[in-house]
Amino acid sequence: MAYCIFDLSGNSDHYMSYGVIRRRSKTQVYFTGRFHLDTTSYASLHFTEGNIPGVIEVARVSRVPLQRLARITIGGALQSIQYYYAYKLDHLIPPFKKSPEGFRNGMDLIKGDRGGHIFEPLIGIFDHVVELDFSSMYPSLMANYNISSETLNCKCCEKDGTGIKVPGLDFHICSKREGIIAKSIKLPLDKRLECKAYNRTHDDLRYKFTDIALKWVLVVSFGYLGFRNARFGKIEAHQTVCAFAREFLMRSAEIAKKYGCRIIHGIVDSLWLQDTKKRTPEQFERITRKIAREITEETRIPMSWDGMYNIITFLPSQAIPEVPTLNHYWGIKTDGEVKVRGIEVRRRDMPQLIKTAQREFINVFQGVESVDAFMERVPEAKKLLFNYVEYIQSGKVSRSELTIKQRISRRPSQYKVNSYQAVAARQLERSGVIASPGKNVFYIILNADADPQFPEKKVILSDLYDPRKHHYDKKKYVELLKRSFENMFPFEFPGLEGLLKSNFHPKSAQKDLTCYIDD
Repeated sequence: MAYCIFDLSGNSDHYMSYGVIRRRSKTQVYFTGRFHLDTTSYASLHFTEGNIPGVIEVARVSRVPLQRLARITIGGALQSIQYYYAYKLDHLIPPFKKSPEGFRNGMDLIKGDRGGHIFEPLIGIFDHVVELDFSSMYPSLMANYNISSETLNCKCCEKDGTGIKVPGLDFHICSKREGIIAKSIKLPLDKRLECKAYNRTHDDLRYKFTDIALKWVLVVSFGYLGFRNARFGKIEAHQTVCAFAREFLMRSAEIAKKYGCRIIHGIVDSLWLQDTKKRTPEQFERITRKIAREITEETRIPMSWDGMYNIITFLPSQAIPEVPTLNHYWGIKTDGEVKVRGIEVRRRDMPQLIKTAQREFINVFQGVESVDAFMERVPEAKKLLFNYVEYIQSGKVSRSELTIKQRISRRPSQYKVNSYQAVAARQLERSGVIASPGKNVFYIILNADADPQFPEKKVILSDLYDPRKHHYDKKKYVELLKRSFENMFPFEFPGLEGLLKSNFHPKSAQKDLTCYIDD
Protein backbone atom coordinates (compact mmCIF):
# COMPACT_ATOMS: atom_id res chain seq x y z
CA MET A 1 0.00 0.00 0.00
CA ALA A 2 1.48 3.31 -1.05
CA TYR A 3 1.47 6.25 1.31
CA CYS A 4 3.32 9.47 1.98
CA ILE A 5 4.66 10.68 5.33
CA PHE A 6 5.63 14.28 5.91
CA ASP A 7 6.63 16.33 8.94
CA LEU A 8 4.78 19.38 10.15
CA SER A 9 6.79 22.49 10.90
CA GLY A 10 7.35 23.46 14.51
CA ASN A 11 8.81 21.60 17.44
CA SER A 12 5.75 21.39 19.67
CA ASP A 13 3.21 18.56 19.68
CA HIS A 14 0.51 20.83 21.13
CA TYR A 15 -0.90 24.32 20.67
CA MET A 16 -3.56 26.59 22.15
CA SER A 17 -6.81 27.36 20.31
CA TYR A 18 -9.50 29.59 21.86
CA GLY A 19 -8.02 28.98 25.32
CA VAL A 20 -7.92 25.18 24.93
CA ILE A 21 -4.71 23.14 24.70
CA ARG A 22 -4.91 20.75 21.74
CA ARG A 23 -2.59 17.97 20.61
CA ARG A 24 -1.21 17.47 17.14
CA SER A 25 0.89 14.78 15.58
CA LYS A 26 4.19 15.96 14.12
CA THR A 27 3.90 13.40 11.33
CA GLN A 28 0.96 13.02 8.97
CA VAL A 29 0.10 10.19 6.60
CA TYR A 30 -1.63 10.45 3.21
CA PHE A 31 -3.06 7.24 1.76
CA THR A 32 -3.48 6.82 -1.97
CA GLY A 33 -6.58 5.27 -3.46
CA ARG A 34 -8.74 6.05 -0.44
CA PHE A 35 -9.81 8.85 1.89
CA HIS A 36 -8.19 8.76 5.32
CA LEU A 37 -9.84 11.22 7.73
CA ASP A 38 -7.96 11.25 11.03
CA THR A 39 -10.59 12.30 13.57
CA THR A 40 -8.03 12.49 16.39
CA SER A 41 -5.62 14.88 14.68
CA TYR A 42 -5.21 18.47 15.80
CA ALA A 43 -7.38 19.73 12.93
CA SER A 44 -10.23 17.28 13.52
CA LEU A 45 -12.67 20.12 14.26
CA HIS A 46 -13.80 19.83 10.63
CA PHE A 47 -15.00 16.31 11.37
CA THR A 48 -16.15 16.58 14.98
CA GLU A 49 -18.41 19.53 14.16
CA GLY A 50 -19.52 18.74 10.62
CA ASN A 51 -19.04 14.99 10.24
CA ILE A 52 -18.59 13.65 6.68
CA PRO A 53 -21.06 16.11 5.00
CA GLY A 54 -19.35 19.05 6.68
CA VAL A 55 -15.85 17.93 5.65
CA ILE A 56 -16.98 17.45 2.05
CA GLU A 57 -18.65 20.88 1.91
CA VAL A 58 -15.65 22.71 3.38
CA ALA A 59 -13.37 20.85 0.96
CA ARG A 60 -15.53 22.02 -1.95
CA VAL A 61 -15.64 25.63 -0.78
CA SER A 62 -11.94 25.86 0.11
CA ARG A 63 -10.69 23.74 -2.82
CA VAL A 64 -8.57 21.66 -0.44
CA PRO A 65 -8.38 17.85 -0.89
CA LEU A 66 -10.23 15.90 1.77
CA GLN A 67 -7.19 14.23 3.31
CA ARG A 68 -5.28 17.48 3.58
CA LEU A 69 -8.34 19.30 4.95
CA ALA A 70 -8.51 16.82 7.85
CA ARG A 71 -4.90 17.72 8.70
CA ILE A 72 -5.03 21.51 8.60
CA THR A 73 -6.86 23.99 10.80
CA ILE A 74 -10.01 25.83 9.78
CA GLY A 75 -7.83 28.91 9.39
CA GLY A 76 -5.83 27.01 6.79
CA ALA A 77 -9.03 26.25 4.87
CA LEU A 78 -10.03 29.92 5.05
CA GLN A 79 -6.64 31.04 3.77
CA SER A 80 -7.00 28.67 0.82
CA ILE A 81 -10.27 30.42 -0.10
CA GLN A 82 -8.58 33.82 0.16
CA TYR A 83 -5.61 32.75 -1.98
CA TYR A 84 -7.96 31.48 -4.68
CA TYR A 85 -9.89 34.75 -4.92
CA ALA A 86 -6.70 36.82 -4.70
CA TYR A 87 -5.50 34.91 -7.76
CA LYS A 88 -8.86 35.42 -9.52
CA LEU A 89 -8.70 39.16 -8.79
CA ASP A 90 -5.15 39.27 -10.18
CA HIS A 91 -3.51 40.09 -6.84
CA LEU A 92 -0.07 38.89 -5.87
CA ILE A 93 -0.12 36.70 -2.75
CA PRO A 94 2.50 38.03 -0.32
CA PRO A 95 4.87 35.50 1.30
CA PHE A 96 4.09 37.03 4.70
CA LYS A 97 1.91 39.77 6.15
CA LYS A 98 2.75 43.21 4.74
CA SER A 99 -0.05 45.40 6.13
CA PRO A 100 1.13 46.64 9.53
CA GLU A 101 -1.10 48.69 11.79
CA GLY A 102 -0.93 52.40 11.08
CA PHE A 103 0.27 54.82 13.75
CA ARG A 104 -2.53 56.34 15.86
CA ASN A 105 -2.64 58.41 19.01
CA GLY A 106 -4.03 57.21 22.32
CA MET A 107 -7.49 58.72 21.86
CA ASP A 108 -7.93 57.03 18.48
CA LEU A 109 -7.02 53.70 20.05
CA ILE A 110 -9.59 54.20 22.81
CA LYS A 111 -12.28 54.93 20.22
CA GLY A 112 -11.37 52.16 17.81
CA ASP A 113 -9.96 49.29 19.83
CA ARG A 114 -13.26 48.01 21.23
CA GLY A 115 -15.39 44.93 20.67
CA GLY A 116 -19.12 44.60 20.15
CA HIS A 117 -21.74 46.42 22.21
CA ILE A 118 -23.42 44.73 25.18
CA PHE A 119 -26.66 45.49 27.00
CA GLU A 120 -26.07 44.10 30.47
CA PRO A 121 -28.71 41.44 31.24
CA LEU A 122 -31.34 41.90 33.91
CA ILE A 123 -31.00 39.22 36.58
CA GLY A 124 -34.18 37.23 37.07
CA ILE A 125 -36.88 35.04 35.54
CA PHE A 126 -38.86 36.41 32.60
CA ASP A 127 -41.80 35.11 30.58
CA HIS A 128 -42.75 35.63 26.92
CA VAL A 129 -39.34 36.85 25.77
CA VAL A 130 -38.40 36.92 22.07
CA GLU A 131 -34.86 36.42 20.83
CA LEU A 132 -33.66 38.23 17.70
CA ASP A 133 -30.32 37.27 16.22
CA PHE A 134 -28.25 38.66 13.35
CA SER A 135 -27.41 35.73 11.06
CA SER A 136 -23.60 35.48 10.70
CA MET A 137 -23.29 39.15 11.59
CA TYR A 138 -19.54 39.69 11.27
CA PRO A 139 -19.08 37.78 7.98
CA SER A 140 -22.19 39.54 6.60
CA LEU A 141 -20.68 42.92 7.49
CA MET A 142 -17.43 41.97 5.76
CA ALA A 143 -19.25 40.82 2.62
CA ASN A 144 -21.97 43.50 2.40
CA TYR A 145 -19.78 46.47 3.32
CA ASN A 146 -16.67 45.41 1.39
CA ILE A 147 -14.41 45.27 4.45
CA SER A 148 -10.91 44.09 3.55
CA SER A 149 -7.35 45.17 4.28
CA GLU A 150 -6.81 46.71 0.82
CA THR A 151 -10.21 48.48 0.66
CA LEU A 152 -9.84 50.24 4.01
CA ASN A 153 -8.75 53.90 3.83
CA CYS A 154 -8.03 53.59 0.10
CA LYS A 155 -6.50 56.56 -1.68
CA CYS A 156 -8.92 56.42 -4.63
CA CYS A 157 -11.93 57.35 -2.48
CA GLU A 158 -10.11 59.62 -0.05
CA LYS A 159 -10.24 62.74 -2.22
CA ASP A 160 -13.64 62.47 -3.89
CA GLY A 161 -15.45 61.38 -0.71
CA THR A 162 -17.21 58.41 -2.31
CA GLY A 163 -15.99 55.88 0.27
CA ILE A 164 -18.27 54.24 2.84
CA LYS A 165 -17.92 56.02 6.20
CA VAL A 166 -17.19 53.79 9.18
CA PRO A 167 -19.46 54.76 12.13
CA GLY A 168 -17.56 56.23 15.07
CA LEU A 169 -14.13 55.98 13.44
CA ASP A 170 -12.15 58.16 11.07
CA PHE A 171 -12.03 55.38 8.45
CA HIS A 172 -13.58 54.90 5.03
CA ILE A 173 -14.08 51.86 2.79
CA CYS A 174 -13.48 51.78 -0.95
CA SER A 175 -16.62 51.88 -3.11
CA LYS A 176 -14.85 51.35 -6.45
CA ARG A 177 -13.36 47.85 -6.17
CA GLU A 178 -14.26 44.63 -4.40
CA GLY A 179 -11.94 43.44 -1.64
CA ILE A 180 -10.35 40.00 -1.41
CA ILE A 181 -11.83 39.27 2.02
CA ALA A 182 -15.32 40.44 1.02
CA LYS A 183 -15.32 38.35 -2.15
CA SER A 184 -13.85 35.22 -0.56
CA ILE A 185 -16.37 35.14 2.28
CA LYS A 186 -19.49 35.46 0.10
CA LEU A 187 -19.70 31.85 -1.09
CA PRO A 188 -19.50 30.15 2.35
CA LEU A 189 -21.75 32.88 3.77
CA ASP A 190 -24.47 32.45 1.14
CA LYS A 191 -24.32 28.67 1.45
CA ARG A 192 -24.57 28.83 5.22
CA LEU A 193 -27.57 31.18 5.15
CA GLU A 194 -29.31 28.86 2.66
CA CYS A 195 -28.62 25.83 4.87
CA LYS A 196 -29.86 27.67 7.95
CA ALA A 197 -33.10 28.67 6.21
CA TYR A 198 -33.59 25.11 4.93
CA ASN A 199 -33.01 23.61 8.38
CA ARG A 200 -35.80 25.72 9.88
CA THR A 201 -38.37 23.80 7.84
CA HIS A 202 -36.66 20.43 7.28
CA ASP A 203 -35.06 17.79 9.49
CA ASP A 204 -32.16 16.74 7.27
CA LEU A 205 -29.00 15.75 9.17
CA ARG A 206 -26.80 16.34 6.12
CA TYR A 207 -27.65 20.03 5.93
CA LYS A 208 -27.39 20.45 9.69
CA PHE A 209 -23.80 19.17 9.57
CA THR A 210 -23.09 21.38 6.55
CA ASP A 211 -24.46 24.42 8.39
CA ILE A 212 -22.24 23.76 11.43
CA ALA A 213 -19.09 23.23 9.34
CA LEU A 214 -19.62 26.42 7.32
CA LYS A 215 -20.38 28.32 10.52
CA TRP A 216 -16.87 27.60 11.80
CA VAL A 217 -15.29 28.87 8.58
CA LEU A 218 -17.24 32.11 9.02
CA VAL A 219 -16.34 32.39 12.72
CA VAL A 220 -12.65 32.14 11.89
CA SER A 221 -12.93 34.69 9.08
CA PHE A 222 -13.45 37.55 11.54
CA GLY A 223 -10.56 36.51 13.78
CA TYR A 224 -8.23 36.30 10.80
CA LEU A 225 -8.78 39.99 10.05
CA GLY A 226 -6.82 40.78 13.21
CA PHE A 227 -4.49 37.76 13.21
CA ARG A 228 -0.87 38.88 13.20
CA ASN A 229 0.19 36.34 10.56
CA ALA A 230 -2.85 36.58 8.25
CA ARG A 231 -1.53 37.74 4.88
CA PHE A 232 -4.69 39.66 4.00
CA GLY A 233 -5.51 40.76 7.55
CA LYS A 234 -5.29 44.21 9.05
CA ILE A 235 -6.20 45.29 12.57
CA GLU A 236 -8.06 48.38 11.30
CA ALA A 237 -10.35 46.11 9.26
CA HIS A 238 -11.02 44.06 12.40
CA GLN A 239 -11.92 47.25 14.29
CA THR A 240 -14.13 48.40 11.40
CA VAL A 241 -16.28 45.27 11.67
CA CYS A 242 -16.70 45.87 15.41
CA ALA A 243 -17.63 49.52 14.79
CA PHE A 244 -20.43 48.55 12.37
CA ALA A 245 -21.62 45.84 14.81
CA ARG A 246 -21.88 48.34 17.67
CA GLU A 247 -23.76 50.82 15.52
CA PHE A 248 -26.23 48.27 14.19
CA LEU A 249 -27.00 46.77 17.61
CA MET A 250 -27.76 50.27 18.91
CA ARG A 251 -30.01 50.96 15.91
CA SER A 252 -31.77 47.63 16.47
CA ALA A 253 -32.41 48.53 20.11
CA GLU A 254 -33.90 51.89 19.08
CA ILE A 255 -36.25 50.19 16.60
CA ALA A 256 -37.33 47.65 19.25
CA LYS A 257 -38.04 50.38 21.80
CA LYS A 258 -40.07 52.28 19.20
CA TYR A 259 -42.48 49.32 19.11
CA GLY A 260 -42.81 49.14 22.90
CA CYS A 261 -40.24 46.44 23.67
CA ARG A 262 -38.08 46.19 26.75
CA ILE A 263 -34.51 44.98 26.26
CA ILE A 264 -33.79 42.20 28.74
CA HIS A 265 -30.35 41.43 27.33
CA GLY A 266 -28.27 42.23 24.26
CA ILE A 267 -24.86 40.90 23.31
CA VAL A 268 -22.99 41.81 20.10
CA ASP A 269 -25.44 40.27 17.59
CA SER A 270 -28.48 39.20 19.66
CA LEU A 271 -31.35 40.89 21.49
CA TRP A 272 -33.84 39.49 24.00
CA LEU A 273 -37.07 41.53 24.03
CA GLN A 274 -40.06 41.60 26.36
CA ASP A 275 -43.39 43.30 25.74
CA THR A 276 -44.36 46.39 27.75
CA LYS A 277 -47.85 46.96 26.29
CA LYS A 278 -49.68 43.85 27.58
CA ARG A 279 -50.12 42.34 24.13
CA THR A 280 -50.96 38.67 23.71
CA PRO A 281 -48.09 36.30 22.81
CA GLU A 282 -49.47 36.05 19.25
CA GLN A 283 -49.58 39.83 18.87
CA PHE A 284 -46.09 40.18 20.33
CA GLU A 285 -44.76 37.58 17.90
CA ARG A 286 -46.17 39.52 14.94
CA ILE A 287 -44.65 42.76 16.22
CA THR A 288 -41.21 41.25 16.81
CA ARG A 289 -41.19 39.61 13.38
CA LYS A 290 -41.95 43.05 11.94
CA ILE A 291 -39.07 44.49 14.01
CA ALA A 292 -36.72 41.84 12.59
CA ARG A 293 -37.73 42.74 9.01
CA GLU A 294 -37.26 46.46 9.66
CA ILE A 295 -33.81 45.89 11.18
CA THR A 296 -32.82 43.79 8.16
CA GLU A 297 -33.86 46.59 5.78
CA GLU A 298 -32.12 49.23 7.91
CA THR A 299 -28.79 47.44 8.30
CA ARG A 300 -28.64 45.16 5.20
CA ILE A 301 -27.73 42.34 7.60
CA PRO A 302 -30.32 39.52 7.96
CA MET A 303 -31.95 39.63 11.40
CA SER A 304 -33.65 36.33 12.22
CA TRP A 305 -36.54 35.74 14.61
CA ASP A 306 -35.18 32.94 16.80
CA GLY A 307 -38.30 32.09 18.75
CA MET A 308 -40.27 33.06 21.83
CA TYR A 309 -39.41 31.78 25.29
CA ASN A 310 -42.22 30.75 27.59
CA ILE A 311 -39.69 31.25 30.35
CA ILE A 312 -36.04 32.34 30.43
CA THR A 313 -33.67 32.82 33.36
CA PHE A 314 -30.67 35.17 33.34
CA LEU A 315 -28.25 34.23 36.09
CA PRO A 316 -25.96 36.24 38.39
CA SER A 317 -22.24 35.85 38.89
CA GLN A 318 -21.33 33.07 41.32
CA ALA A 319 -18.63 35.25 42.87
CA ILE A 320 -20.69 38.47 43.16
CA PRO A 321 -24.45 37.73 43.17
CA GLU A 322 -25.36 41.36 42.42
CA VAL A 323 -23.48 41.29 39.10
CA PRO A 324 -25.11 39.66 36.04
CA THR A 325 -23.20 37.33 33.73
CA LEU A 326 -23.41 37.79 29.97
CA ASN A 327 -23.51 34.15 28.90
CA HIS A 328 -25.15 32.27 31.78
CA TYR A 329 -28.82 31.67 31.05
CA TRP A 330 -31.33 29.00 30.13
CA GLY A 331 -34.83 29.08 28.73
CA ILE A 332 -37.64 26.98 27.26
CA LYS A 333 -39.24 28.11 24.00
CA THR A 334 -42.89 27.78 23.06
CA ASP A 335 -42.12 24.71 20.93
CA GLY A 336 -40.41 22.99 23.88
CA GLU A 337 -36.85 23.61 22.68
CA VAL A 338 -34.41 24.22 25.54
CA LYS A 339 -31.53 26.68 25.12
CA VAL A 340 -28.76 26.57 27.70
CA ARG A 341 -25.57 28.60 28.05
CA GLY A 342 -22.87 28.65 30.71
CA ILE A 343 -24.19 26.10 33.23
CA GLU A 344 -23.07 22.55 34.03
CA VAL A 345 -24.93 20.78 31.24
CA ARG A 346 -22.72 22.66 28.76
CA ARG A 347 -19.41 22.02 30.52
CA ARG A 348 -17.02 19.34 29.28
CA ASP A 349 -15.56 18.63 32.73
CA MET A 350 -18.82 17.61 34.41
CA PRO A 351 -19.70 13.94 35.05
CA GLN A 352 -22.64 12.54 33.12
CA LEU A 353 -24.58 12.11 36.37
CA ILE A 354 -24.61 15.88 36.98
CA LYS A 355 -25.50 16.72 33.38
CA THR A 356 -28.38 14.24 33.35
CA ALA A 357 -29.68 15.58 36.66
CA GLN A 358 -29.56 19.19 35.48
CA ARG A 359 -31.41 18.32 32.26
CA GLU A 360 -34.14 16.73 34.37
CA PHE A 361 -34.26 19.80 36.65
CA ILE A 362 -34.83 21.96 33.55
CA ASN A 363 -37.47 19.61 32.15
CA VAL A 364 -39.51 20.07 35.33
CA PHE A 365 -40.34 23.54 33.99
CA GLN A 366 -41.59 22.37 30.59
CA GLY A 367 -45.02 23.87 29.89
CA VAL A 368 -44.55 26.78 32.33
CA GLU A 369 -45.77 30.05 30.78
CA SER A 370 -45.46 32.57 33.61
CA VAL A 371 -43.11 33.51 36.43
CA ASP A 372 -45.72 32.51 39.04
CA ALA A 373 -46.10 29.07 37.45
CA PHE A 374 -42.31 28.77 37.41
CA MET A 375 -42.10 29.40 41.15
CA GLU A 376 -44.79 26.78 41.77
CA ARG A 377 -42.62 24.15 40.07
CA VAL A 378 -39.50 24.87 42.17
CA PRO A 379 -40.54 22.45 45.00
CA GLU A 380 -40.91 19.69 42.41
CA ALA A 381 -37.38 20.38 41.17
CA LYS A 382 -36.08 20.28 44.77
CA LYS A 383 -37.78 16.92 45.29
CA LEU A 384 -35.96 15.61 42.22
CA LEU A 385 -32.70 16.96 43.66
CA PHE A 386 -33.21 14.97 46.87
CA ASN A 387 -33.92 11.84 44.81
CA TYR A 388 -30.55 12.24 43.10
CA VAL A 389 -28.85 12.81 46.46
CA GLU A 390 -30.28 9.50 47.68
CA TYR A 391 -29.06 7.83 44.49
CA ILE A 392 -25.52 9.09 45.09
CA GLN A 393 -25.61 8.06 48.75
CA SER A 394 -26.76 4.56 47.79
CA GLY A 395 -23.32 3.87 46.29
CA LYS A 396 -24.87 2.43 43.13
CA VAL A 397 -23.82 5.11 40.65
CA SER A 398 -22.16 3.54 37.61
CA ARG A 399 -18.65 4.21 36.37
CA SER A 400 -19.85 6.00 33.22
CA GLU A 401 -22.02 8.37 35.29
CA LEU A 402 -19.15 9.22 37.67
CA THR A 403 -16.39 9.72 35.10
CA ILE A 404 -15.01 13.24 34.69
CA LYS A 405 -13.19 14.19 31.49
CA GLN A 406 -10.53 16.90 31.53
CA ARG A 407 -7.87 18.03 29.10
CA ILE A 408 -4.39 18.35 30.61
CA SER A 409 -2.53 21.57 29.79
CA ARG A 410 1.03 20.41 30.53
CA ARG A 411 3.12 17.33 31.10
CA PRO A 412 2.45 15.48 34.39
CA SER A 413 5.88 16.40 35.80
CA GLN A 414 5.20 20.11 35.20
CA TYR A 415 2.18 20.33 37.52
CA LYS A 416 3.05 22.08 40.79
CA VAL A 417 -0.35 21.58 42.45
CA ASN A 418 -1.92 18.18 43.02
CA SER A 419 -5.16 18.96 41.21
CA TYR A 420 -7.47 16.18 40.05
CA GLN A 421 -6.19 16.24 36.48
CA ALA A 422 -2.55 16.38 37.66
CA VAL A 423 -2.96 13.24 39.77
CA ALA A 424 -4.87 11.49 36.97
CA ALA A 425 -2.21 12.49 34.42
CA ARG A 426 0.54 10.96 36.58
CA GLN A 427 -1.48 7.76 36.93
CA LEU A 428 -1.95 7.68 33.16
CA GLU A 429 1.78 8.10 32.58
CA ARG A 430 2.60 5.30 35.01
CA SER A 431 0.22 3.02 33.10
CA GLY A 432 2.43 3.40 30.02
CA VAL A 433 0.46 6.06 28.11
CA ILE A 434 2.23 9.22 26.92
CA ALA A 435 0.39 12.03 28.73
CA SER A 436 1.27 15.04 26.60
CA PRO A 437 -0.47 18.45 26.79
CA GLY A 438 -3.86 18.41 25.10
CA LYS A 439 -4.61 14.78 25.98
CA ASN A 440 -7.85 13.94 27.77
CA VAL A 441 -7.81 12.12 31.10
CA PHE A 442 -10.84 10.29 32.48
CA TYR A 443 -11.05 9.87 36.24
CA ILE A 444 -13.38 9.33 39.20
CA ILE A 445 -13.08 11.23 42.49
CA LEU A 446 -12.39 8.90 45.42
CA ASN A 447 -11.56 11.35 48.21
CA ALA A 448 -11.48 15.09 47.52
CA ASP A 449 -10.18 15.73 51.06
CA ALA A 450 -7.35 13.20 50.88
CA ASP A 451 -4.20 13.81 52.92
CA PRO A 452 -1.87 16.12 50.91
CA GLN A 453 0.92 13.65 51.66
CA PHE A 454 -0.98 11.00 49.68
CA PRO A 455 -2.52 12.85 46.69
CA GLU A 456 -2.92 9.59 44.74
CA LYS A 457 -5.91 8.80 46.93
CA LYS A 458 -7.83 11.75 45.47
CA VAL A 459 -8.82 10.20 42.15
CA ILE A 460 -8.46 7.04 40.11
CA LEU A 461 -8.45 6.59 36.36
CA SER A 462 -11.88 5.57 35.15
CA ASP A 463 -10.53 2.40 33.49
CA LEU A 464 -9.01 1.28 36.81
CA TYR A 465 -12.12 1.92 38.90
CA ASP A 466 -13.68 -1.22 40.37
CA PRO A 467 -16.84 -0.68 42.46
CA ARG A 468 -16.00 -3.80 44.47
CA LYS A 469 -12.69 -2.30 45.61
CA HIS A 470 -13.19 1.46 45.42
CA HIS A 471 -15.68 3.92 46.88
CA TYR A 472 -16.39 7.18 45.08
CA ASP A 473 -16.51 10.39 47.11
CA LYS A 474 -20.24 10.73 47.80
CA LYS A 475 -19.88 14.09 49.49
CA LYS A 476 -18.02 15.61 46.52
CA TYR A 477 -20.54 14.34 43.98
CA VAL A 478 -23.42 15.62 46.13
CA GLU A 479 -21.61 18.97 46.26
CA LEU A 480 -21.38 19.03 42.45
CA LEU A 481 -25.07 18.11 42.22
CA LYS A 482 -26.09 20.81 44.70
CA ARG A 483 -24.05 23.42 42.83
CA SER A 484 -25.61 22.43 39.50
CA PHE A 485 -29.07 22.92 41.03
CA GLU A 486 -28.28 26.29 42.62
CA ASN A 487 -26.61 27.60 39.45
CA MET A 488 -29.93 27.30 37.60
CA PHE A 489 -31.71 29.95 39.64
CA PRO A 490 -31.20 33.69 40.28
CA PHE A 491 -31.97 33.25 43.98
CA GLU A 492 -30.46 31.27 46.86
CA PHE A 493 -31.51 28.07 48.63
CA PRO A 494 -30.13 28.35 52.20
CA GLY A 495 -31.82 25.10 53.24
CA LEU A 496 -29.63 23.02 50.93
CA GLU A 497 -26.50 23.44 53.05
CA GLY A 498 -27.62 20.47 55.15
CA LEU A 499 -27.01 18.15 52.20
CA LEU A 500 -23.26 18.37 52.81
CA LYS A 501 -23.39 17.69 56.57
CA SER A 502 -24.16 13.98 56.34
CA ASN A 503 -21.50 11.39 57.15
CA PHE A 504 -20.48 10.37 53.64
CA HIS A 505 -17.26 8.59 54.63
CA PRO A 506 -17.86 5.63 56.95
CA LYS A 507 -14.76 4.60 58.86
CA SER A 508 -15.02 0.99 57.71
CA ALA A 509 -16.70 -0.95 54.94
CA GLN A 510 -17.44 -4.65 55.00
CA LYS A 511 -16.21 -6.62 51.95
CA ASP A 512 -15.91 -10.27 51.05
CA LEU A 513 -12.88 -11.91 49.48
CA THR A 514 -14.42 -11.99 46.00
CA CYS A 515 -13.76 -8.26 45.57
CA TYR A 516 -10.03 -9.02 45.36
CA ILE A 517 -10.41 -11.65 42.65
CA ASP A 518 -10.18 -10.44 39.07
CA ASP A 519 -12.74 -11.79 36.63
